[in-house]
Amino acid sequence: MLSSLVLALVGIFAPYVAAKTNTPGLELVYSLERATQGISISADGRKFLTQRYSTTAAPQIVELLADNSTTLYPDAAWNAYNSSDPSSDPTTSFVSVDGARIGPDGRYWVVDGGSSGVNGSTKLVSVNLTTNAVDKLYYLDNVKAEESGVDDVRFNAAGDVAYLSDTAGALIILNMTTGDGVRVLSDHSSAQAWFPMMYNHTLVPGYGAAGSTLAVGLDQIEVSPDGVWLYYQPCNGGLYKIETAYVDAALTNATLAASLGDYVQAVALTPSTGGTTIDGNGNILCGSLLTKSCGCILPRCVRVVMA
Repeated sequence: MLSSLVLALVGIFAPYVAAKTNTPGLELVYSLERATQGISISADGRKFLTQRYSTTAAPQIVELLADNSTTLYPDAAWNAYNSSDPSSDPTTSFVSVDGARIGPDGRYWVVDGGSSGVNGSTKLVSVNLTTNAVDKLYYLDNVKAEESGVDDVRFNAAGDVAYLSDTAGALIILNMTTGDGVRVLSDHSSAQAWFPMMYNHTLVPGYGAAGSTLAVGLDQIEVSPDGVWLYYQPCNGGLYKIETAYVDAALTNATLAASLGDYVQAVALTPSTGGTTIDGNGNILCGSLLTKSCGCILPRCVRVVMA
């Protein structure tokens, strides 16, 4: 069993407390030949992996089978996009899968970040796990900004509102009944990368001038088990929360949408991370790019050194 440390709140932010010894009990369950950025597990134990690292070669998504082999999911056609082939249809194939998860409705939801300038490529895709076919599509061209990097998705308790992170530093709220959406928090500091990103104690170079460091805005998002809180953080670090009641209402209240940042609360001074998840008790697991470890925030805090 993992040992735990009580998370003490200091000032506005809570510290990211860490145990200094490796935690026993970690077990290697599968070794991958291809880099994988996410795994989703259905209620009946099916496992889906996002493996997008090329827009010219499959796969984007695979299902991990019982014999540890993989198969393209939901089918080969959805994984067939090739950016160098003008006949490839970005509206009905995965262009650049960034996030995926099993939704409250039991469907497998996929965030396709798309490609800049390619209409219809940025979308939220639903796969019915009974039919293994795409049954819902939400195109995001009308709600995202030109610089947007739509990255991940979570849902409200009722399952009729989707929250999508935008690494350009914003949150997208999507009404799943009407398909209407709104982009919020784009001018708020909580959605911006305000300190340098580090990997293994080394600054990550940026794409700007020599000496610049990588800056990635609002990226990781989680919803509390009771559906009351939406947690989020820029990839560079710093965890925040806001009540979902305010977020949902911003869909139809332009004044609230414009002032949504007033309701944001700082939670924890987390490190740069490539991913988070939340368990049934509200504990948020947060990976640290800085130390190549995994920590736990709220209501207990532990840190497990993975490498």
